[in-house]
Amino acid sequence: MFKWIIIISVLFIPFFSSADDIDVTAEAGFSMGGAIGTMVIGDDTYSQIRFMPELVLGKFGIGLDIELLIDSNGKIREEDWDNFGDYLNKIYYIRYGLRGDPFYFRVGGFPYYTLGHGLIMKNYSNMLRYPEFRQIGLQLGGKIPVSNIELEAFSSNLETNEILAGRITIEPLSSTEITLLNKLKFGGTIVTDRDQYGKLDDDTIASLPVDTDGDGIYDDDDPDLDGDGLIDYDWLIENNWTEEEIEAWLENNLLDNDVIRDKISFDEDGIIIFGADYTIPLVESKLFSLGHYGEAAKIVDHNMGFIFPGFYSKFLIFDANLEFRFYQDDFLPGYFDHLYDDQRCIVVNNEVFTKESLLEFTTELKGWFGSLTADLFNMIYLTVSYEDMYGEDDYNYRSIWGKVNLAQKLIPKLVQAEVNYSQTGFDKLRYFKAPSAQVNGILAYSLGSTTRLVAKYQERYSDFNGNGRIKGKEETIKSMNVGVEFRF
Repeated sequence: MFKWIIIISVLFIPFFSSADDIDVTAEAGFSMGGAIGTMVIGDDTYSQIRFMPELVLGKFGIGLDIELLIDSNGKIREEDWDNFGDYLNKIYYIRYGLRGDPFYFRVGGFPYYTLGHGLIMKNYSNMLRYPEFRQIGLQLGGKIPVSNIELEAFSSNLETNEILAGRITIEPLSSTEITLLNKLKFGGTIVTDRDQYGKLDDDTIASLPVDTDGDGIYDDDDPDLDGDGLIDYDWLIENNWTEEEIEAWLENNLLDNDVIRDKISFDEDGIIIFGADYTIPLVESKLFSLGHYGEAAKIVDHNMGFIFPGFYSKFLIFDANLEFRFYQDDFLPGYFDHLYDDQRCIVVNNEVFTKESLLEFTTELKGWFGSLTADLFNMIYLTVSYEDMYGEDDYNYRSIWGKVNLAQKLIPKLVQAEVNYSQTGFDKLRYFKAPSAQVNGILAYSLGSTTRLVAKYQERYSDFNGNGRIKGKEETIKSMNVGVEFRF
């Protein structure tokens, strides 16, 4: 398991897709990047050699991320090359066309992925722990020349195919001349996680304490694992009992030599969410546009959530959304969100909980969600979103998202300066650090026509001891890369 990573020396990374738009790729042609540095994984230090070529021809594009980690003996780290999935994970992306084309697909990483209006899947990412943990996902879609039908399918990981999604949209009156209604679009979405325990690796499962006989004493401290009233021989040996003492237990027929220790295993436990939505433009002009939408979603074996009414608008420097939301108890909006890969199951105090198991603690909520994006004098680009839900006994469920970008022209040779923060599901914003919070930042400075100095930072949090507070280095998960990017 990757506990922490440090990359030292110079990083050479090609300009792959923007993190804000999975469909943005490099210009047509061939480019090559790579990395030379040092990587620390656990207690081991490796020399890193990384090749990252990219080729774009028309609608077709491909990017690879091939990494060699070499130990002090000059040997390549075998764990990165010992199964088919390792080779598959060398693909950063392969794509043809863009969403909305008659046919398109993308294989690889997805920094942000949303379906419909986000009530089911919003800003999901299969790159939350990239590059230390890589997943090759798939987006496949296209149009049918009947009522502007569009189809799309998605898998977060082609090796396991655990998180799957599908969507269909149709404009049933597109062939008519009925004002407004000829642009009415209906959509349907379904998303599933076939195995919520799929996140758990063998090392994590092996680290969980076992209680074979269910007596409340974990096996490591239990002298009688199977609860038959006999002392286990192995336990006496592990606790340094003398041969004479062990012989005494044996003579009194109190010694057990036949003990089978239980092993923890998790059966597949899936979850399915499906929903329907519609969108209709009301006003469309160069200076002002306004539209209306609604969405409903159902978590199988649980309850429903609704967006109605919803409005989107563009006016001068502003893009805005405003919607009323209603969630029944036993429902969570945007269930498949940016942090889902970490939160689909969590380990707290040696117990494993799925995100689904937390649904029983949710209550009925109603309230408003608003989002505003502004271009301030072509200097600062600001996005702020806020959700304020309320339920019985004045209970509040609030969420906030914010992102600030500085224009390149503010500082000479500045290429990119961005920071964003999010926190969801709080009553009062007491703490900046929370399990549902995340911070991302990037700063890039041009060193020449094809080269730039880049610093990237990410911070997220896990409440391992379950006390509701984020404290200590172990509960704050940080990653930072500083290096030089180039393209040729």
